[in-house]
Amino acid sequence: MSNASIDLNLTELLTAIHSNMNQRILQASKSVAEGLYVNLADGKALPFMEISSPDLGDVSCNLELDHTQFVGQLDFDQFCSALALHMQQVAARLEDKEELGVFTSEDSNDIIFYLPGVIEDGGTMNVLVTGVEQRVDGELTVRLMFLDPSSLSISRH
Repeated sequence: MSNASIDLNLTELLTAIHSNMNQRILQASKSVAEGLYVNLADGKALPFMEISSPDLGDVSCNLELDHTQFVGQLDFDQFCSALALHMQQVAARLEDKEELGVFTSEDSNDIIFYLPGVIEDGGTMNVLVTGVEQRVDGELTVRLMFLDPSSLSISRH
C-alpha cells in the first residue's frame, strides 16, 4: 500500500476478508446472500467490514464484484460456488501458513490474492480471486474479480 495508506499485515487482512465472506455471504441465509449478490452484480459497492488501525483509527472496507471477464452468464449459484472454492483455497493457505500468492501492481500498489476459485460449466472455466485497493486514505475496496480464463494457465486435476 502507498505511503499515505494504511499499512496492513496481509495475513491479517486476508483472514478478516475470509471471515467476513463466510459470515456475510456463504453462511448467511439464501435471501440475504442473494440480496448482496444482486447488488454486487449490479455494480454497487457495499459496506463490508471495518479494520482498526493503530495509526489511523478505523478503516472502512467496501466490497465490489468485477464480473466483466466472466465467460457466460453469471448467476447466484455460480457466484456462490466460485466464492466457496476460493474461500477454501484461502482457508487452506492460511491454515498451512503458506505463501499467500500475492501479486502487487507496481503502479498503484493494488494487490491480488491469487488463490483461485475455479468453476466449470459445460467445459467453460471461470476463475474468482480477491483484490484489494486503496484510493482514499482510511478506505479500502475488497474486490472479488473473475479473471479471463483464456489468459490463465489452468489445468484439471
